[in-house]
Amino acid sequence: MDSVTIQYDVAVPMRDGVVLRADIYRPEGNGPWPVIVARTPYDKGNVSELSFLDPWLAARRGFIAVVQDVRGRYSSEGEFQPFVAEGPDGEDTISWAATLPGASGAVGMWGLSYLGNVQWQAAGMRPDALKAIVPSFTFREPADGLTARGGANEVGLIRSWGVFMGFDQAIRRHGHDSNELDKHLRLLAEASDGIPGPIYSELPTSPDAVISRYGLPNLASPDSKAAAEIPPHQTKVTVPSLHIGGWYDVFMQGTIDNYLAAAKNTPARLIIGPWSHTQMTAQQGDISFGFAGNGSAIDFKDSIAGLTFDWLHSWLTIGKAPDNELPVKIYVMGANEWRSESEWPLQRAIPTPWFLTAGGALKPGAERTTTSVNFTYDPQDPVPAVGGASLIDPSPSAGAMDQRQVEAREDVLVFTSDVLPEDLEVTGRVCATLVAQTDGPTTDWVVRLCDVHPNERSYIVTDGITRINGKPGEMKSVEVDLWSTSMVFKKGHRIRVQITSSCFPRWDRNLNTEEGTATGEMRVASQLVHVGGGRSYVTLPIVQTA
Repeated sequence: MDSVTIQYDVAVPMRDGVVLRADIYRPEGNGPWPVIVARTPYDKGNVSELSFLDPWLAARRGFIAVVQDVRGRYSSEGEFQPFVAEGPDGEDTISWAATLPGASGAVGMWGLSYLGNVQWQAAGMRPDALKAIVPSFTFREPADGLTARGGANEVGLIRSWGVFMGFDQAIRRHGHDSNELDKHLRLLAEASDGIPGPIYSELPTSPDAVISRYGLPNLASPDSKAAAEIPPHQTKVTVPSLHIGGWYDVFMQGTIDNYLAAAKNTPARLIIGPWSHTQMTAQQGDISFGFAGNGSAIDFKDSIAGLTFDWLHSWLTIGKAPDNELPVKIYVMGANEWRSESEWPLQRAIPTPWFLTAGGALKPGAERTTTSVNFTYDPQDPVPAVGGASLIDPSPSAGAMDQRQVEAREDVLVFTSDVLPEDLEVTGRVCATLVAQTDGPTTDWVVRLCDVHPNERSYIVTDGITRINGKPGEMKSVEVDLWSTSMVFKKGHRIRVQITSSCFPRWDRNLNTEEGTATGEMRVASQLVHVGGGRSYVTLPIVQTA
């Protein structure tokens, strides 16, 4: 089936009279064909967007594929508020799609990121025609990866996304006045050129200075955050779901948590590769995770698009999953191989504390000798974000980036294991417990897990942040969630843990003052971490290998 016919800008009426528009990709022949729907705020005709969706392949695989601009974006009418209207609009679009000429009446949805969230919202409305969804690379709760993480603001994501979304908004608002339009486009271009430099350094961050000044779409607005919460929608979802994510994706833990919640009530499957949010290739940052890790050659035979369309076609035509594979498929980095599992998390993964000790050592056993290590955190000179599960356009890059420039700083504590005598697999949720103090009313604690190669290059595996408040000088036990990973630290490598207080501009700088996010007032903080005696440690889910 090679011939694909495209209908452009087809009107889709909503219940309130607003007209959205969609492009329809049709296979050759009369059908009946199942229909799949992708709803995007990023321009249904954008080449980059279409490269992820691949509606031509969908049509060749026997679908009528619908790609729609959401309300208030590009060719669609209405006012855009991130996430706010996506449930009702999604339901109306699915009902319309089910009645298209040549349609079988069965509808599915696919797409990643924002396009994944709209699937949950539509599925929560329970439209009769909807039979399956594929919400990929999608957060679960905005406060855990989209707008914030561990109490810190995702300033890198919020500002770069807002500026990017502002261009279409400016054209829609000022297109009738060429002078006004030119002024606004120039201002946005200036803001875009200021990424990742001055535009990220502006204070305050709550409310966000850049979003407010340009009147940009705001992911962190109360209405948007409330609409984007997955749990309230998911409790109403009755259709099967395929969840695809990446170990270096900014929404990685949300993808896993969405799967775990879905699997309690409906058929669900989870696939996690070594990917970041926008790069599904084997090369992630400075490391290649092998040919099989490429999103177009999964396990040497499948692709993300192929697995997506297999899942949808099977559920939309015969009402069951396409194969008898185990429900979880993960890419084990380091070993660079795919592995199917019957569960997540793995019961055979043993949570094992590795302790921070005197002299910068990291050991699997507690050391009796206790001591404290200190550093000074200056928010005017924050530790730069280098790799990891970030989404900051246009830079810095996500993925397994070399951390040596970070580890050379005086405001980063480094704890390193002995050389590993054998391979050591870490698969599951990683967390850190720090017994720590700061001399201010608030500060951040950032913990990073790294794989140190024999050539001394140190590559980030996963990290996390926790923002704390309290009395100056108060000793606290601080929990830092590093999310999940699957990594084999190879024989001859070492495991490293970094402790610091910033990762900028991925997360906003804690200014170490009570009103810093609102006023911009900042101070230098003196930080203290108590090690030895089993006080501070990172918990690794270790899988014994045969």
